[in-house]
Amino acid sequence: MKKNKETRSSNPSWEDLNFSILSLIFSCLSLHEQLFLLPRVCHAWLSVTLDTLFKNSILDLRLLDKLDEEEQQLRFTHLLRLAINRFNGWVSIYFPRKHIFGYFATIYIAEKTPNVSCVVLPCDTISRVSLIYIPLLYWKQLKVFHARLSPDKGLHLHIISQLVICCNIGELGFHGKITEKEVLAIVEGFPKLRILDFSDSTLSSKALFMVLDGKLKYLYELNVLHCLIEDVDGKDIGADMDRSRDFKKEMLEKACTLRSLRKFMYCFGKSCEHCKDKS
Repeated sequence: MKKNKETRSSNPSWEDLNFSILSLIFSCLSLHEQLFLLPRVCHAWLSVTLDTLFKNSILDLRLLDKLDEEEQQLRFTHLLRLAINRFNGWVSIYFPRKHIFGYFATIYIAEKTPNVSCVVLPCDTISRVSLIYIPLLYWKQLKVFHARLSPDKGLHLHIISQLVICCNIGELGFHGKITEKEVLAIVEGFPKLRILDFSDSTLSSKALFMVLDGKLKYLYELNVLHCLIEDVDGKDIGADMDRSRDFKKEMLEKACTLRSLRKFMYCFGKSCEHCKDKS
């Protein structure tokens, strides 16, 4: 009898398995199982499930875009709330594209993640300034910020002015229609910016030249891939071959004067398959 007891005690149960091994196993299971089955086994498995869903201190809320049923979305938000309350060392937040968080939900997340350093907002349906402006009051340690936002009501300018308070911003990305006022605010507000991403945006040639005029002395990477560059008359520069050639020459000459610039990504409509598909 003693031998049997010793044998049983020497064999660990599923609950006693190594945390990282369990997480690896859980990641191979379906999202439905991770949401509804695994967390209900025991407290240990609940912790492992939360770690599997939100790896490396990253709140990746884009999982919501994969959930079509309301029951799944409610279950995910419940686990999200548990994860936020259990851990306070979140470093990045990726908001979903389709699922829109309400005002109070966004504020709740911001309150619980004051030390986050990276926020990505791929959603272009946010129209209320307060929905993002107020959470930025909590995210004082931001180093990276990307957003696709509606330009109506000067939304970009409000956000840019708030981001200036975050002294550690080194990477900034705005995607959509970018005005000259907004570009000027970025250039003047973030003189130590290292990475600037305007990909998939619409901006004027004057706005782009503002970036390349030398004020951003620490700019290491500039991304204007798949952008619609408008001339002074508001027309697409890429549509005119001669004008496009002259603009490209002037743009590259200005880029060469930036000593810090090491990575400059750009394209033009007729030479880019992605831009052709958009048009």
